[in-house]
Amino acid sequence: MPLVPMKTVLDAAQRGHYAVPAFNVCANEHIDCVFAVSRQLQAPVIIAIHPVEIEYFGMRQITDVIKTRAVDHAYPVVMHLDHGDSYERAMDCIVHGFTSVMYDGSVLPFDQNVANTREVVRAAHAVGVSVEGELGLVGGTEGDTYAHTEGLSDDQLTDPAMAVRYVEETGVDSLAVAIGTAHGFYKGEPRIDVDRLAAIRKQVTIPLVLHGGSGTPTPTIKRVIELGICKINISSEFKRAYHEGLAAAMAADPDCWDPLLLFPKGKDRARGLLQEKFELFGSAGKAARTT
Repeated sequence: MPLVPMKTVLDAAQRGHYAVPAFNVCANEHIDCVFAVSRQLQAPVIIAIHPVEIEYFGMRQITDVIKTRAVDHAYPVVMHLDHGDSYERAMDCIVHGFTSVMYDGSVLPFDQNVANTREVVRAAHAVGVSVEGELGLVGGTEGDTYAHTEGLSDDQLTDPAMAVRYVEETGVDSLAVAIGTAHGFYKGEPRIDVDRLAAIRKQVTIPLVLHGGSGTPTPTIKRVIELGICKINISSEFKRAYHEGLAAAMAADPDCWDPLLLFPKGKDRARGLLQEKFELFGSAGKAARTT
């Protein structure tokens, strides 16, 4: 089926009280894993691509692969720009077929973040593309090995009252909130401010997004979904699972060098991780609810 806007799958998730995983990809093997497990579990899924992943794979190459695979896929798939860093980047992604873009102006002053995001929303909505915004800071950056556990200061986390203003003034379809999660893996137990999330949920009606989902404890994941998180980003954990599968295969047979034999081992491990996430987030079997 054709790629779908993210608003379609997140609105359904919000109604159904589950979350849709967004898996970052930067290789054909990653893309294959996402489509395979979505098909196996009859689940909607978001394929997220960060600017560094676009630069690694190539814009036309990665989008052509995903769009071609989606044609023969029976379940809803979103192609989403993760942490878009400029209006121009978002427009380039839309031209290449992305059905959702994120504009991340979280490091900017509030008024500038709003103004920039509003421009992306105006252009994207004109052609039926969904927009995710971000308010507050998520620790670390894409590709970080380890994330903080000591927590961010209050002025770095999402303020509920400011979140209301941001949504009203930008018109975004979903909001990434900063509640203490971070990109990469945690050293120790992360400090997640679920009370802050509950306060945001009471005042913001659109779907909420959790970045930095890798390594976040299962009880915390279940709780944030109960409190209104509808999309959870997984990048580091997915890529590490693939690497662990490869590493185990090479350790078991050091003389094996053929990608045709090694890459399936990485994919087996990665698919197992993806299945766990779909089931934990409650999105397995939910494709039929996405209309």
